[in-house]
Amino acid sequence: MIKYKIRYQEKQKMKTLYLEAQNRRELQSHKNFPTNIVNIKEQKNLSFDFVSIRNKKKDIFELFSQLDIMLSASLSFSESIEMLLQSQQETKIREILKIIEESLSSSVPLDIALKPYTNYLGNNTILFLKLGFENGNIKESIHSLVEILEEDIQSSEKFQEVMRYPLILILSLFVSVGMIFVYVLPNFDFVFSLLKDEIPTATKILLTLRDVFADYSIYIVIFLLVLIGVFIFLFKRYRYFFDKVLLLKIPILSKVIQDYHFYRLFLSISIIVKSKYQFQVAILNSKNIVNNLYVKEMMNGILKNIKNGSNISDAFAASKIFDNLTIKLLHTADYTNEYETVLLNITAQYKKRFHKSLKSFSSLIEPVLIFFIALIVLWLILAIMLPIWNLGAVIN
Repeated sequence: MIKYKIRYQEKQKMKTLYLEAQNRRELQSHKNFPTNIVNIKEQKNLSFDFVSIRNKKKDIFELFSQLDIMLSASLSFSESIEMLLQSQQETKIREILKIIEESLSSSVPLDIALKPYTNYLGNNTILFLKLGFENGNIKESIHSLVEILEEDIQSSEKFQEVMRYPLILILSLFVSVGMIFVYVLPNFDFVFSLLKDEIPTATKILLTLRDVFADYSIYIVIFLLVLIGVFIFLFKRYRYFFDKVLLLKIPILSKVIQDYHFYRLFLSISIIVKSKYQFQVAILNSKNIVNNLYVKEMMNGILKNIKNGSNISDAFAASKIFDNLTIKLLHTADYTNEYETVLLNITAQYKKRFHKSLKSFSSLIEPVLIFFIALIVLWLILAIMLPIWNLGAVIN
């Protein structure tokens, strides 16, 4: 069940009502549903289901893979949805399938009916469902959607695979330092007290850090939470600036982000053009797939230049974010009108680049982290062992 917050006007006063329903259609038929509605908001559930978050993409991919197989077996879209409803067990997926079924039997466009589920389904899914019904080629659109979802899952898994080892190293470092603070240092306090002012600098820093974490741990946690909150606020307020920096200004990492965004962008454009849509329509719909505001603004500029009469290659060149090879290939497409073939080549190029840049990022970050962790371990060893060696000298 979904909880909705409803603001409405009654006797010239604004009032608020909370109701629960499976979807908005059921909500409107609720016996307590008021008139004079001002707005309706779906209330977010603050509890986290980590299993569903982890498997969300795969659940959606499996759903549309089954739908693709059914449509390929010459079943109609409505018959396929009905069969999926009978076999589907996952609550959220059943809810979405019911919305689709209701939309097919009413005059509500499918993309409008599924808009409340954008965060769950993703822009890709709703976009290709919309294009499929508008163009009358829902079978081809679902097949194209499955291709994109599969590529997206593979890219995510590849990135997770690259980042897994560095994250394990960082987590191990924090656990090790915590164990030293709790279990090792207390056993050497007597030795440190004997040396008094002759304690080495490395040991003084270590003991100071231990005391700070022991005495001010609550304040440190609060400070970190406030810092995270401030960062989130600044990120949302200055999202365009952050997206531009991430895309262009960070060595090596920006290359990974560029290749990933451009790969997804041209993959989407390629598939939409393959479905016999105009290039402008493909750009207009594909730009919403990229969640980088800087790239979206550049795509808006490209669309504007094309509408003003510029060639597609010239419009892309004016954005100054695509490399020479991409511009040359688009220039070839302008003169040969082979956009579908050229877009497939561009997509393949960015896919190779993404995997190569991801590998380069991994090959750099791992030795850097290992070197950094080795320095910390060396410092910890010296901070603990130097006082013992100094104590031996004092005794002699």
